[in-house]
Amino acid sequence: MLTLYEEIFTLTLNEEKGNPFPFNRKALAHPLSGAILAELAFLDKLCVTEKLRLVLCEDTQTGDRILDGILEQIQAVEKARKASYWVSRLSEEPKKLWQSVGEDLVEKNVLVQDEKRFLRQPPSSEGAPTTLDKFQMKHRLRASVLSTGESDARSLAVLKILLAGDLLGLVFTLDEIETAKMAIHKLFLAAAMRDPILQVVEEIAQAVSAVREDEIE
Repeated sequence: MLTLYEEIFTLTLNEEKGNPFPFNRKALAHPLSGAILAELAFLDKLCVTEKLRLVLCEDTQTGDRILDGILEQIQAVEKARKASYWVSRLSEEPKKLWQSVGEDLVEKNVLVQDEKRFLRQPPSSEGAPTTLDKFQMKHRLRASVLSTGESDARSLAVLKILLAGDLLGLVFTLDEIETAKMAIHKLFLAAAMRDPILQVVEEIAQAVSAVREDEIE
């Protein structure tokens, strides 16, 4: 199973060119950063305090290079910081962040690397634990909000972060976006009432949106 940030990376990847679609890399770094923090929340590593600061509620290493690096950074700060601080900090080197996530997928045999390009693992490759099927990924995300089926928490988290990063166009057509936005808000709110993890994700998504808007201004 891909992590939240690997899913977002995959959605932003132009599989023919092996590079991200023509977005500003900094703009892509914000939702990627938010998805990394959200993944830590799903692993029960991050909590939000009453003052809306992100803190570690459990600091055991995950075995994932990217996640453990962030855990160490959060542990090292002298005082708890808001999610917006961490989204900004993790987005400071967008090329490095993009490269790190791509290399993570190469290590998992999901992608292959050709210099600085990341390409789909050839279908004939043996031993690939996860196949990169963007169509299935988009279908699952679309079905989460456009059908009457069950919406799982991880899919809602990905969609919430894509919405915060103004990247819903990677999943929905132009004429579907407004409907998708309303459905995401409604479904996420209902799910977050039951799931404390999604309450942390909500705080992270708000930070992604705020940091993105600040940089646009």
